[in-house]
Amino acid sequence: MEKPKMNGHEHQIMFEPPVDSRTASAAIGIHYKTLERLARKGLVPAIKLGRSWQFRLSILSDWFNGQLESNSETNSQANKKKEKPP
Repeated sequence: MEKPKMNGHEHQIMFEPPVDSRTASAAIGIHYKTLERLARKGLVPAIKLGRSWQFRLSILSDWFNGQLESNSETNSQANKKKEKPP
């Protein structure tokens, strides 16, 4: 069986270029300084190259969505505790 070819090449490496903190923060809707502070604390996936923080938007998006889901579950559990049994 023959391997499928992509654009005449047997293998094509997909590379997502990293973005700076201003671009990344705009993508998730927070201030870039907040995003840099979270990166410094190791709370958000990032790498520091020289003086610049770099992010992969796909990884940052997954992290952000996970935070939203986690907060949603936490709020749901807190609301259940507030409800009084009948």
